[in-house]
Amino acid sequence: MSLFAVVFFSIYSLMHYYAYRKVVFVFNLSKLSRLALVLLFTLTTFSPALWRFLDRRGFEEATYWVALSGLLWMGFLFYFVLASFVLDLYRRFHSPSKRQAFFISLVVALFLSAYSHAETHFLKVERYTIETPKLPAGTSLKILHISDLHLGPVMREDKVRKVLEVYEKEKPDIVIATGDMVDGNMERLKHLAHMLSQIEPPLGKFAVLGNHEFYVGAEQSQKFLEEAGFRVLRGETTAVGGLLRIVGLDDPAGERLGYKVITDELQVLNNPSPLYTIVIKHRPQINEKALPYIDLVLAGHTHGGVLFFVGYTLLRVLYETDRGIKELVPGKFIIVSKGVGTGGPPMRLLSPPDVVIVVLKGTGNL
Repeated sequence: MSLFAVVFFSIYSLMHYYAYRKVVFVFNLSKLSRLALVLLFTLTTFSPALWRFLDRRGFEEATYWVALSGLLWMGFLFYFVLASFVLDLYRRFHSPSKRQAFFISLVVALFLSAYSHAETHFLKVERYTIETPKLPAGTSLKILHISDLHLGPVMREDKVRKVLEVYEKEKPDIVIATGDMVDGNMERLKHLAHMLSQIEPPLGKFAVLGNHEFYVGAEQSQKFLEEAGFRVLRGETTAVGGLLRIVGLDDPAGERLGYKVITDELQVLNNPSPLYTIVIKHRPQINEKALPYIDLVLAGHTHGGVLFFVGYTLLRVLYETDRGIKELVPGKFIIVSKGVGTGGPPMRLLSPPDVVIVVLKGTGNL
């Protein structure tokens, strides 16, 4: 995490410096005003460290406001720097002044920030039906797949309510959570576990740990999930209803942080099963050698790139896919949720939050 922190704060500092130069030029600030701007930008640069500090020490209300304002600013700054950079390139061939370019960038950043924040409030339900001969003909099992709530400093009751609304409407047989449900100090947020405990599907609910659960502490994250009624699978296999085999794997971030984890499918699976086998994990990466033993993989982590162009380009190189369903080999699929919450700025651009409904229909012999 220390290397990540160095890289993150270096980039974030450069973004602030770039914006500072733009503001100083356009408004011709006095020395005192420049000093005030430097102090303000220094505070916003290190606000992520400040709200994590407050969160660890249990200052719930202060954490919320510092985190929310800091993350909204982070999203706005990203859009402003991106728009300014594009206009700087455009100005090499055309003639808008620096002042005009600044205000165009400002308007674009404000518009995109407002739209992106609004998009986080419109949860979609993605639906997929998979037919399989491993289930008897006439059998139908409904799975609710949720991921990436990022409950903690900013993501709270509103995100849980959205999931509860879908659950009450859909009445699934099984609920599966594929990581990053927890993203903060949950000691003062136990009521969120109580809210999630209202989900009581007949065949149970299962979860795995994502990278953020390890970042904020695997022990407290697992405790929260168990209090919410989930069975947390950490390199474990369980049979469900005599029809399914569910395999849960840890996120690789745990190993980097010194936890004992099981992350590879082949560490758990070494033989085919007559039961329909579902692997649940956080990241949509698969050991291809394990495909003969797997029927379906459920994952999250990507958020659809948060910005759609990141998902459709970079993340599809790094992972099997950034969203939706993909057939890995004939009859075997991976489904990736874009998640309910956000781990960074509460903003999304054409990658709206979602939960997934998977209906398994049997075509086999009775």
